[in-house]
Amino acid sequence: MGKRNAGEGSFFFDKERKIWVYQLRYMDTNGKRGRKKFAAKTKKEAKDKGQAFLQQIKQGLDADFAKITVREWTDIWLNSYARPHIRPRTFEKYQSSLLSYIIPKFGAMKLEDLSSLKLQEHFNSLLVNGRQDGKGLSASTVRATRRYFSMCLDDAIKAKLLIENPVQSTKAAKLTKKEIVVLTKEEVTMLVNEAKNIKSPFMSKTLFVLIGLTVRTGMRQGEVFGLKWQDIDFNESSIFIRRSLAHIIGQGAVFQEPKTKSGRRRIILLNEDIELLKEYRKWQQEYAEDLGDKFDSNDLVFTTPFGMPISPTNFTRRYFRPLLEKCGINKDFTFHGLRHTHATLLLKQGVNPKIVQERLGHSSIKVTMDTYSHVLPDIQRQALCAIEKIFES
Repeated sequence: MGKRNAGEGSFFFDKERKIWVYQLRYMDTNGKRGRKKFAAKTKKEAKDKGQAFLQQIKQGLDADFAKITVREWTDIWLNSYARPHIRPRTFEKYQSSLLSYIIPKFGAMKLEDLSSLKLQEHFNSLLVNGRQDGKGLSASTVRATRRYFSMCLDDAIKAKLLIENPVQSTKAAKLTKKEIVVLTKEEVTMLVNEAKNIKSPFMSKTLFVLIGLTVRTGMRQGEVFGLKWQDIDFNESSIFIRRSLAHIIGQGAVFQEPKTKSGRRRIILLNEDIELLKEYRKWQQEYAEDLGDKFDSNDLVFTTPFGMPISPTNFTRRYFRPLLEKCGINKDFTFHGLRHTHATLLLKQGVNPKIVQERLGHSSIKVTMDTYSHVLPDIQRQALCAIEKIFES
Protein backbone atom coordinates (compact mmCIF):
# COMPACT_ATOMS: atom_id res chain seq x y z
CA MET A 1 0.00 0.00 0.00
CA GLY A 2 1.42 3.41 -0.98
CA LYS A 3 1.99 6.35 1.34
CA ARG A 4 -1.21 8.24 2.10
CA ASN A 5 -1.55 11.81 0.89
CA ALA A 6 -2.52 14.78 3.05
CA GLY A 7 -6.23 14.60 3.84
CA GLU A 8 -6.35 10.82 3.79
CA GLY A 9 -6.84 8.78 6.95
CA SER A 10 -6.96 5.31 8.43
CA PHE A 11 -8.85 3.58 11.25
CA PHE A 12 -7.96 1.36 14.16
CA PHE A 13 -9.98 0.11 17.12
CA ASP A 14 -8.68 0.93 20.61
CA LYS A 15 -9.63 -2.21 22.53
CA GLU A 16 -8.74 -0.75 25.92
CA ARG A 17 -10.97 2.32 25.54
CA LYS A 18 -13.40 0.55 23.21
CA ILE A 19 -13.47 3.38 20.69
CA TRP A 20 -12.60 3.91 17.04
CA VAL A 21 -9.65 6.15 16.22
CA TYR A 22 -9.29 7.94 12.89
CA GLN A 23 -5.67 8.88 12.04
CA LEU A 24 -5.34 11.75 9.63
CA ARG A 25 -2.47 13.37 7.76
CA TYR A 26 -2.91 17.02 6.85
CA MET A 27 -1.09 20.08 5.54
CA ASP A 28 -1.82 23.51 7.04
CA THR A 29 -2.07 26.83 5.17
CA ASN A 30 1.68 27.38 5.63
CA GLY A 31 2.54 24.09 3.95
CA LYS A 32 3.47 22.40 7.23
CA ARG A 33 2.57 18.72 7.42
CA GLY A 34 1.00 17.19 10.50
CA ARG A 35 -0.79 14.15 11.86
CA LYS A 36 -3.82 14.07 14.15
CA LYS A 37 -6.08 11.46 15.76
CA PHE A 38 -9.83 11.66 16.30
CA ALA A 39 -11.64 9.23 18.62
CA ALA A 40 -15.34 8.34 18.80
CA LYS A 41 -17.68 5.43 19.49
CA THR A 42 -18.25 4.75 15.78
CA LYS A 43 -16.12 4.92 12.65
CA LYS A 44 -18.43 7.50 11.11
CA GLU A 45 -18.24 9.86 14.12
CA ALA A 46 -14.45 9.61 14.23
CA LYS A 47 -14.13 10.31 10.49
CA ASP A 48 -16.64 13.18 10.69
CA LYS A 49 -14.48 14.82 13.36
CA GLY A 50 -11.42 14.45 11.13
CA GLN A 51 -13.16 15.87 8.08
CA ALA A 52 -14.51 18.81 10.11
CA PHE A 53 -10.93 19.50 11.21
CA LEU A 54 -9.73 19.44 7.60
CA GLN A 55 -12.49 21.83 6.58
CA GLN A 56 -11.45 24.28 9.28
CA ILE A 57 -7.82 24.08 8.13
CA LYS A 58 -8.97 24.87 4.57
CA GLN A 59 -10.82 27.93 5.89
CA GLY A 60 -7.56 29.28 7.25
CA LEU A 61 -7.56 28.18 10.88
CA ASP A 62 -4.23 27.60 12.59
CA ALA A 63 -3.65 23.85 12.91
CA ASP A 64 -3.03 24.29 16.64
CA PHE A 65 -6.49 25.75 17.21
CA ALA A 66 -7.80 22.48 18.62
CA LYS A 67 -5.11 22.37 21.30
CA ILE A 68 -5.60 25.75 22.96
CA THR A 69 -7.91 26.03 25.97
CA VAL A 70 -10.18 28.90 26.92
CA ARG A 71 -7.93 29.70 29.88
CA GLU A 72 -4.81 29.82 27.70
CA TRP A 73 -6.39 32.03 25.06
CA THR A 74 -8.01 34.34 27.62
CA ASP A 75 -4.62 34.87 29.27
CA ILE A 76 -3.03 35.63 25.89
CA TRP A 77 -5.86 37.98 24.97
CA LEU A 78 -5.82 39.91 28.24
CA ASN A 79 -2.08 40.53 28.19
CA SER A 80 -1.31 40.82 24.47
CA TYR A 81 -4.52 42.19 22.96
CA ALA A 82 -6.34 44.09 25.71
CA ARG A 83 -3.78 45.45 28.19
CA PRO A 84 -1.65 47.48 25.72
CA HIS A 85 -4.67 49.33 24.33
CA ILE A 86 -6.93 50.16 27.28
CA ARG A 87 -6.77 52.08 30.54
CA PRO A 88 -5.55 50.19 33.65
CA ARG A 89 -8.95 50.47 35.33
CA THR A 90 -10.67 49.09 32.22
CA PHE A 91 -8.19 46.22 32.04
CA GLU A 92 -8.92 45.43 35.69
CA LYS A 93 -12.63 45.16 34.85
CA TYR A 94 -11.98 42.83 31.90
CA GLN A 95 -9.64 40.64 33.90
CA SER A 96 -11.81 40.45 37.01
CA SER A 97 -14.93 39.65 35.01
CA LEU A 98 -13.40 36.91 32.86
CA LEU A 99 -11.44 35.28 35.68
CA SER A 100 -14.45 35.34 38.00
CA TYR A 101 -17.29 34.34 35.68
CA ILE A 102 -15.86 32.62 32.59
CA ILE A 103 -12.68 30.75 33.52
CA PRO A 104 -14.09 28.73 36.45
CA LYS A 105 -16.67 27.20 34.08
CA PHE A 106 -14.88 27.05 30.73
CA GLY A 107 -11.17 27.47 31.50
CA ALA A 108 -10.17 23.85 30.87
CA MET A 109 -12.36 23.54 27.78
CA LYS A 110 -10.84 23.69 24.29
CA LEU A 111 -11.78 26.80 22.32
CA GLU A 112 -13.26 24.63 19.58
CA ASP A 113 -15.62 22.97 22.08
CA LEU A 114 -17.37 26.18 23.10
CA SER A 115 -20.96 26.36 21.95
CA SER A 116 -23.69 28.99 22.02
CA LEU A 117 -25.94 26.68 24.03
CA LYS A 118 -23.35 26.05 26.74
CA LEU A 119 -22.64 29.77 26.98
CA GLN A 120 -26.32 30.75 27.04
CA GLU A 121 -26.99 28.29 29.86
CA HIS A 122 -24.04 29.69 31.78
CA PHE A 123 -25.09 33.33 31.35
CA ASN A 124 -28.58 32.38 32.52
CA SER A 125 -27.18 30.64 35.61
CA LEU A 126 -25.08 33.69 36.51
CA LEU A 127 -28.29 35.68 36.80
CA VAL A 128 -29.65 33.12 39.28
CA ASN A 129 -26.66 32.19 41.46
CA GLY A 130 -23.53 33.79 40.02
CA ARG A 131 -22.39 35.49 43.22
CA GLN A 132 -20.25 33.85 45.90
CA ASP A 133 -23.09 34.16 48.40
CA GLY A 134 -25.35 32.17 46.09
CA LYS A 135 -27.37 35.13 44.89
CA GLY A 136 -27.65 36.18 41.26
CA LEU A 137 -25.46 38.71 39.49
CA SER A 138 -27.04 41.87 38.14
CA ALA A 139 -28.04 41.95 34.48
CA SER A 140 -25.49 44.70 33.82
CA THR A 141 -22.66 42.54 35.23
CA VAL A 142 -23.67 39.53 33.12
CA ARG A 143 -24.00 41.71 30.03
CA ALA A 144 -20.53 43.14 30.64
CA THR A 145 -19.06 39.65 31.09
CA ARG A 146 -20.72 38.53 27.86
CA ARG A 147 -19.36 41.59 26.02
CA TYR A 148 -15.78 41.12 27.26
CA PHE A 149 -15.75 37.42 26.37
CA SER A 150 -17.18 38.18 22.94
CA MET A 151 -14.34 40.64 22.33
CA CYS A 152 -11.90 37.94 23.44
CA LEU A 153 -13.32 35.42 20.97
CA ASP A 154 -13.50 37.97 18.14
CA ASP A 155 -9.74 38.28 18.37
CA ALA A 156 -9.43 34.48 18.46
CA ILE A 157 -11.10 34.49 15.03
CA LYS A 158 -8.61 37.08 13.76
CA ALA A 159 -5.81 34.90 15.14
CA LYS A 160 -7.28 31.99 13.10
CA LEU A 161 -8.11 29.97 16.21
CA LEU A 162 -11.88 30.02 15.68
CA ILE A 163 -14.20 30.18 12.68
CA GLU A 164 -17.10 31.87 14.43
CA ASN A 165 -17.85 33.49 17.77
CA PRO A 166 -20.41 31.41 19.73
CA VAL A 167 -21.17 34.34 22.04
CA GLN A 168 -22.74 36.21 19.12
CA SER A 169 -25.58 33.69 18.99
CA THR A 170 -26.45 34.10 22.67
CA LYS A 171 -28.97 36.58 24.05
CA ALA A 172 -27.85 39.36 26.35
CA ALA A 173 -29.51 39.60 29.75
CA LYS A 174 -32.45 42.00 29.71
CA LEU A 175 -31.40 45.22 31.35
CA THR A 176 -33.83 46.93 33.67
CA LYS A 177 -32.99 50.60 33.94
CA LYS A 178 -32.06 51.38 37.51
CA GLU A 179 -33.73 54.42 38.97
CA ILE A 180 -31.30 57.25 39.59
CA VAL A 181 -31.23 58.38 43.22
CA VAL A 182 -30.68 62.11 43.68
CA LEU A 183 -30.81 64.55 46.57
CA THR A 184 -33.11 67.50 47.10
CA LYS A 185 -31.61 70.95 47.64
CA GLU A 186 -32.40 70.61 51.34
CA GLU A 187 -30.61 67.24 51.57
CA VAL A 188 -27.57 68.67 49.79
CA THR A 189 -27.36 71.50 52.33
CA MET A 190 -27.78 69.06 55.23
CA LEU A 191 -25.07 66.72 53.87
CA VAL A 192 -22.53 69.50 53.32
CA ASN A 193 -23.13 71.02 56.75
CA GLU A 194 -22.97 67.64 58.51
CA ALA A 195 -19.47 67.17 57.08
CA LYS A 196 -18.32 69.86 59.51
CA ASN A 197 -19.11 67.54 62.40
CA ILE A 198 -16.72 64.74 61.40
CA LYS A 199 -14.32 64.04 64.29
CA SER A 200 -11.14 64.31 62.20
CA PRO A 201 -10.50 68.08 61.80
CA PHE A 202 -8.60 67.47 58.55
CA MET A 203 -11.26 65.26 56.96
CA SER A 204 -14.04 67.49 58.27
CA LYS A 205 -12.61 70.48 56.42
CA THR A 206 -11.79 68.37 53.36
CA LEU A 207 -15.24 66.78 53.04
CA PHE A 208 -17.02 70.10 53.51
CA VAL A 209 -15.22 71.51 50.46
CA LEU A 210 -15.08 68.26 48.47
CA ILE A 211 -18.79 67.39 48.68
CA GLY A 212 -19.91 70.95 48.05
CA LEU A 213 -17.65 71.31 45.02
CA THR A 214 -18.74 67.95 43.58
CA VAL A 215 -22.45 68.65 43.76
CA ARG A 216 -21.98 72.12 42.25
CA THR A 217 -19.77 70.95 39.36
CA GLY A 218 -21.00 67.42 38.58
CA MET A 219 -17.46 66.03 38.48
CA ARG A 220 -16.92 62.28 38.59
CA GLN A 221 -15.37 60.83 41.74
CA GLY A 222 -12.08 60.05 39.99
CA GLU A 223 -11.95 63.59 38.59
CA VAL A 224 -12.49 65.14 42.02
CA PHE A 225 -9.88 62.91 43.69
CA GLY A 226 -7.44 63.58 40.83
CA LEU A 227 -7.91 67.36 40.84
CA LYS A 228 -4.70 69.38 41.31
CA TRP A 229 -4.25 73.00 42.28
CA GLN A 230 -2.69 73.68 38.88
CA ASP A 231 -6.07 72.75 37.33
CA ILE A 232 -7.85 75.64 39.04
CA ASP A 233 -7.83 79.05 37.34
CA PHE A 234 -8.67 81.48 40.12
CA ASN A 235 -8.67 84.44 37.73
CA GLU A 236 -11.17 82.85 35.32
CA SER A 237 -13.18 81.12 38.08
CA SER A 238 -12.91 77.73 36.44
CA ILE A 239 -11.57 74.20 36.74
CA PHE A 240 -9.96 72.30 33.89
CA ILE A 241 -10.44 68.51 33.97
CA ARG A 242 -7.18 66.97 32.78
CA ARG A 243 -7.06 63.63 34.58
CA SER A 244 -8.83 61.08 36.72
CA LEU A 245 -7.52 59.15 39.72
CA ALA A 246 -8.13 55.39 39.80
CA HIS A 247 -6.99 52.78 42.31
CA ILE A 248 -5.78 49.64 40.53
CA ILE A 249 -5.17 46.35 42.33
CA GLY A 250 -1.43 45.77 42.55
CA GLN A 251 -0.61 49.31 41.37
CA GLY A 252 -2.29 51.61 43.85
CA ALA A 253 -3.22 55.14 42.79
CA VAL A 254 -2.96 55.69 39.03
CA PHE A 255 -3.60 58.95 37.16
CA GLN A 256 -5.41 58.56 33.84
CA GLU A 257 -6.34 60.98 31.09
CA PRO A 258 -10.06 61.42 30.32
CA LYS A 259 -11.51 58.61 28.17
CA THR A 260 -12.89 60.97 25.54
CA LYS A 261 -12.20 64.40 24.12
CA SER A 262 -15.38 65.72 25.75
CA GLY A 263 -14.19 64.42 29.12
CA ARG A 264 -11.29 66.86 28.96
CA ARG A 265 -13.23 70.02 29.73
CA ARG A 266 -13.49 73.37 31.49
CA ILE A 267 -16.10 73.89 34.22
CA ILE A 268 -17.10 77.39 35.31
CA LEU A 269 -17.29 77.82 39.10
CA LEU A 270 -19.45 79.92 41.37
CA ASN A 271 -17.70 82.82 43.07
CA GLU A 272 -18.40 81.20 46.43
CA ASP A 273 -16.53 78.06 45.31
CA ILE A 274 -13.53 80.11 44.21
CA GLU A 275 -13.41 81.86 47.59
CA LEU A 276 -13.89 78.55 49.39
CA LEU A 277 -11.03 76.97 47.45
CA LYS A 278 -8.74 79.93 48.16
CA GLU A 279 -9.45 79.59 51.85
CA TYR A 280 -9.01 75.81 51.72
CA ARG A 281 -5.67 76.07 49.89
CA LYS A 282 -4.34 78.48 52.49
CA TRP A 283 -5.51 76.18 55.28
CA GLN A 284 -3.93 73.12 53.56
CA GLN A 285 -0.61 74.94 53.15
CA GLU A 286 -0.53 75.85 56.84
CA TYR A 287 -1.43 72.28 57.77
CA ALA A 288 1.36 70.94 55.53
CA GLU A 289 3.91 73.30 57.10
CA ASP A 290 2.97 72.09 60.58
CA LEU A 291 3.32 68.45 59.50
CA GLY A 292 6.58 69.01 57.64
CA ASP A 293 8.04 66.11 55.65
CA LYS A 294 5.18 63.85 56.73
CA PHE A 295 2.83 65.64 54.32
CA ASP A 296 3.32 65.61 50.54
CA SER A 297 0.16 66.33 48.55
CA ASN A 298 1.76 66.12 45.08
CA ASP A 299 -0.30 69.25 44.34
CA LEU A 300 -3.57 67.32 44.88
CA VAL A 301 -6.47 69.44 46.10
CA PHE A 302 -8.02 66.65 48.18
CA THR A 303 -5.88 64.16 50.10
CA THR A 304 -5.69 62.01 53.22
CA PRO A 305 -4.34 63.64 56.43
CA PHE A 306 -0.83 62.69 55.28
CA GLY A 307 -1.13 64.02 51.75
CA MET A 308 -1.79 60.68 50.04
CA PRO A 309 -4.37 60.21 47.26
CA ILE A 310 -7.81 59.32 48.61
CA SER A 311 -8.90 55.69 48.21
CA PRO A 312 -12.54 55.57 47.01
CA THR A 313 -13.24 52.40 49.01
CA ASN A 314 -11.86 53.76 52.28
CA PHE A 315 -13.49 57.13 51.66
CA THR A 316 -16.92 55.55 51.22
CA ARG A 317 -16.61 53.17 54.17
CA ARG A 318 -15.04 55.54 56.71
CA TYR A 319 -16.59 58.87 55.83
CA PHE A 320 -19.24 59.09 53.11
CA ARG A 321 -21.49 56.20 54.17
CA PRO A 322 -21.53 57.22 57.89
CA LEU A 323 -22.27 60.78 56.78
CA LEU A 324 -25.29 59.65 54.78
CA GLU A 325 -26.56 57.61 57.73
CA LYS A 326 -26.32 60.61 60.06
CA CYS A 327 -28.39 62.62 57.59
CA GLY A 328 -30.94 59.82 57.17
CA ILE A 329 -30.34 59.71 53.41
CA ASN A 330 -31.42 56.76 51.23
CA LYS A 331 -28.96 53.88 51.65
CA ASP A 332 -28.88 53.40 47.85
CA PHE A 333 -27.34 56.84 47.35
CA THR A 334 -23.70 56.80 46.23
CA PHE A 335 -21.02 59.42 45.73
CA HIS A 336 -21.78 59.30 42.00
CA GLY A 337 -25.26 60.41 42.99
CA LEU A 338 -23.82 63.88 43.66
CA ARG A 339 -23.08 64.10 39.93
CA HIS A 340 -26.62 62.93 39.12
CA THR A 341 -27.99 65.49 41.58
CA HIS A 342 -26.05 68.28 39.86
CA ALA A 343 -27.44 67.37 36.44
CA THR A 344 -31.00 66.81 37.64
CA LEU A 345 -31.21 70.12 39.51
CA LEU A 346 -29.87 72.01 36.47
CA LEU A 347 -32.30 70.38 34.05
CA LYS A 348 -35.25 70.99 36.36
CA GLN A 349 -34.29 74.67 36.45
CA GLY A 350 -34.54 74.80 32.67
CA VAL A 351 -30.80 74.88 31.89
CA ASN A 352 -30.10 73.95 28.26
CA PRO A 353 -29.30 70.19 28.11
CA LYS A 354 -26.32 70.99 25.87
CA ILE A 355 -24.76 73.03 28.69
CA VAL A 356 -25.41 70.19 31.13
CA GLN A 357 -23.76 67.76 28.71
CA GLU A 358 -20.67 69.96 28.48
CA ARG A 359 -20.39 70.34 32.25
CA LEU A 360 -20.68 66.58 32.75
CA GLY A 361 -18.28 65.74 29.93
CA HIS A 362 -20.69 63.37 28.18
CA SER A 363 -19.68 62.30 24.68
CA SER A 364 -23.06 63.31 23.23
CA ILE A 365 -26.32 65.03 24.10
CA LYS A 366 -28.03 61.64 23.65
CA VAL A 367 -26.08 60.18 26.58
CA THR A 368 -27.22 63.07 28.77
CA MET A 369 -30.87 62.84 27.80
CA ASP A 370 -30.96 59.04 28.05
CA THR A 371 -29.40 59.16 31.51
CA TYR A 372 -31.71 61.86 32.81
CA SER A 373 -34.91 60.90 31.02
CA HIS A 374 -36.71 61.13 34.39
CA VAL A 375 -36.46 64.92 34.08
CA LEU A 376 -38.08 65.05 30.62
CA PRO A 377 -41.65 65.55 31.93
CA ASP A 378 -40.48 68.68 33.79
CA ILE A 379 -38.80 69.99 30.65
CA GLN A 380 -41.98 69.34 28.64
CA ARG A 381 -44.05 71.31 31.18
CA GLN A 382 -41.58 74.19 30.98
CA ALA A 383 -41.91 74.14 27.20
CA LEU A 384 -45.71 74.33 27.48
CA CYS A 385 -45.46 77.29 29.85
CA ALA A 386 -43.14 79.02 27.40
CA ILE A 387 -45.58 78.43 24.52
CA GLU A 388 -48.46 79.81 26.58
CA LYS A 389 -46.50 82.99 27.35
CA ILE A 390 -45.61 83.44 23.68
CA PHE A 391 -49.22 83.29 22.49
CA GLU A 392 -50.63 85.24 25.45
CA SER A 393 -48.85 88.28 24.12
